[in-house]
Amino acid sequence: MPTPKDGKEFLKRFREKFDLKILSQEENEMVFELIGCDVSFANALRRILLAEVPTVALEYVYMINNTSLLHDEVLAHRIGLIPLNVDPRLFEDLDDPDEATDLNTVVFKLQVSCEMQQNSRLQKGKDDDMNLETDPNVIQNAELEKAALAAARKKAIETPGRPYTKHVYSGDLVWMPQGAQAKHFPNGIRPVHDDILIAKLRPGQEIYLEAHGRRGIGRDHAKYSPVATACYRLYTEVELVEPVYDDDAKELVYVYEPGVFELVPASKEGKEVEAKVCNSYACTMSRNYMRNPTLAEAVKMTRIPNRFIFSVESVGMQKPGVLVAEALKILQQKCLSLIDLTREQDQL
Repeated sequence: MPTPKDGKEFLKRFREKFDLKILSQEENEMVFELIGCDVSFANALRRILLAEVPTVALEYVYMINNTSLLHDEVLAHRIGLIPLNVDPRLFEDLDDPDEATDLNTVVFKLQVSCEMQQNSRLQKGKDDDMNLETDPNVIQNAELEKAALAAARKKAIETPGRPYTKHVYSGDLVWMPQGAQAKHFPNGIRPVHDDILIAKLRPGQEIYLEAHGRRGIGRDHAKYSPVATACYRLYTEVELVEPVYDDDAKELVYVYEPGVFELVPASKEGKEVEAKVCNSYACTMSRNYMRNPTLAEAVKMTRIPNRFIFSVESVGMQKPGVLVAEALKILQQKCLSLIDLTREQDQL
């Protein structure tokens, strides 16, 4: 096809041929197909997903007491990498930490200690409540302190022949609602996963800190990236230019290209089975079949330059479909900004 003569023709072709088809969608994974676009479009979408779709992560960590083996900086870094299950679209950007409000900041507290005596404080039955009403920390901050105190009094883990150890997990982080956040987030704000190991404490060690989260993008720090993977590959069109029978067909189906071909009854007398293309999407362009001279002549694979298979795996903060939609909005805004800049330049 000839090169478009101007931008209008290029845009017309793009509108006529562009299509997006969702091939599979799960809780945190989505595979879709981009048809009729240039590689620059697909790569721009990938880069935006990785680095420019905003999320909320813990940024400022205020250490009150840390007697664990982890240095304050290492502990703060580990806590910052814990993904939070909160919609960043409900928050504003925070430019100055001194201007933190309930509209741009989320606050978590972590207070965990490992007792010197294993059975000193946590017992079954009535001792589970631990006199929470009379503890001075609880009295100062009411209900919010109770959750943090209960997390700090979990049982430690015993290993024969070794001192017992308390594992500190992301689930021990306690959300501290600020302003009207309790109303806006009735289900609360929690880490995406409660079983992320933060630290291990030995008897007498304690971690007591407060962490403030803000909205950011992956370009500033990887902890803000909303995706674990965002990648694409060219769609491969697979054809059988010559029929493949029996042993060669089985070798092609089960060894060289699993999932791409299937066995069907042979259409030729004297043959049992033959290979047939069943799923071109499963082709990874490995070309292992070329080790067999017969298959090298019979199979033809062609990459389509304007057709992409896109895979997105979310960290869990938002659904992959939402992330793709947000990335397209950002790409649209970039295009509009570029148009405005060119118009301003023309007027000079």
